[in-house]
Amino acid sequence: MKVYIDPKFIIQPSIQNMGLRFPDIEFVDNLENDDIEVAMVPWATFITEETISKLPKLKWIQLLSAGYDGTNFDLLKRNNIQFTNAKDIYHISMAEDVLTKILVLNRNYKIYIENMKQGIWKPIRKEPEIYGSTIGILGTGSIAKEIAKRLKAFNTTIIGYRRTQRAEEYFDQVLIGNDGLDELLRRSDYVIVTLPLNDQTRNLLSREKLSLMKNTALLINVARGAIVDQDALTEMLVDNKIRGAGLDVTTPEPLPSDHSLWRLPNVIITPHNSSSSPHLMNRLEILMSENLKRYINGNDLIYIVKE
Repeated sequence: MKVYIDPKFIIQPSIQNMGLRFPDIEFVDNLENDDIEVAMVPWATFITEETISKLPKLKWIQLLSAGYDGTNFDLLKRNNIQFTNAKDIYHISMAEDVLTKILVLNRNYKIYIENMKQGIWKPIRKEPEIYGSTIGILGTGSIAKEIAKRLKAFNTTIIGYRRTQRAEEYFDQVLIGNDGLDELLRRSDYVIVTLPLNDQTRNLLSREKLSLMKNTALLINVARGAIVDQDALTEMLVDNKIRGAGLDVTTPEPLPSDHSLWRLPNVIITPHNSSSSPHLMNRLEILMSENLKRYINGNDLIYIVKE
């Protein structure tokens, strides 16, 4: 059996480790093999008519990212290809990143870092606390749970938003539907976006929805830029209708260097890097090995993605 692993995403030592774990499998790093049965790739953009037509024996695609927006599910169904993602790989580092963005904005570290350059000693009084606040998290998946677990330590109330009603660990309340989203936005001191991008979530936080937020609230987005009306968000940040924003994702990416968001004092931008961690490759190796073992033995794969 041949397994393709994208060499641009998985470093060579990790590919070699996979070879040692599965000596009977041939791991290849190019697609010039029409007998590839498994493909382990970073992005759903791999799933195209052209690519799939060149791989007639392909039975399973292991996505090496958590997000799967843009997936051609019809193509997968037509070719009877199983599809799994890398859930529970990036959640720890992303939760820490969210906490960082909140604290940097709350404690005015952008200002203090600039003051350090000039040797200016100027304290800012009455900086916001997380303690006792209401946190609204859009999404209740593994990333959202890790965020909620950490923020509960600040004696907060955690509200989740999802498509269907179901109690979730670490969440004090879970809201659904349009009215539920409106309530979350009105009540929350911090709104954190962790939802996948799809037809239902694209532009979910429209100008109308953003206007429901408190003017003292922060918006943190570590999901996809297209979930938020970026133009409306920018205007509201300029007018102080929202206190601030921490953005790991934008529209487009990279964000043009002349975009006004770069220069707003109440904004923190990171380059779609909230998952950064030295532990990611090891976690991916464990996932790839576990699922490959299951595939070989004919057992159910973990983290199967359903449309």
